[in-house]
Amino acid sequence: MALKYKHSPIKWRAVFAESAFIGASILLAFGLQDWDEAKDIEERTLIALCNVKSELAFNRVLLKSDFMPRQEGMLRLSYAAVSQLQAQPDTNLEEAHFEKMLLRESLRYSAWTLAGESGYLVYANFQLATEIGALIDYQQDRYQVMVDRINTAIMDLKLSTVESSLDYYLSLSAMIEEWIAQTQYLEGKYDALFEREDFIDLTCED
Repeated sequence: MALKYKHSPIKWRAVFAESAFIGASILLAFGLQDWDEAKDIEERTLIALCNVKSELAFNRVLLKSDFMPRQEGMLRLSYAAVSQLQAQPDTNLEEAHFEKMLLRESLRYSAWTLAGESGYLVYANFQLATEIGALIDYQQDRYQVMVDRINTAIMDLKLSTVESSLDYYLSLSAMIEEWIAQTQYLEGKYDALFEREDFIDLTCED
């Protein structure tokens, strides 16, 4: 005689509850993973921006404490040379003073370059990143070109590849005046950046 087995009824409520629990666990796991990734990106983006901020702070101090006083000294020397040569064309000028005016330190932008290469600038404040980028572009593409021209002109004088003449010092004076104008513009850009609330709010460890 064949045995008859009684099948227990499927407890659909329990099945649905278990399925829902498993689904919720999976979603929670993905959510936590996404949160961790977002947190990691946020932290790395802040680190990149803080490195940029530190470098810009260095540049700002260098402009005010080194470049600008150096420019004033160079311009005074150049004006004095022009006056002497206009009064006495055969005057032998002391050129060693100009050598002391050569720039030894350059404005930096390596942190900005590294931040761009890392890809984290994509997650940064767009307006702030755009403002910093415009400043760096001007500093690198225009300002540094003028600095190189000034240094080259002084080195040419030192190496006697150019004649120490009235025309030379008039040209040098004009270059220094243009450099001063660019420095004042760049200083204004730095001051405006450091007054931005979103730039000030970058909480960076010293």
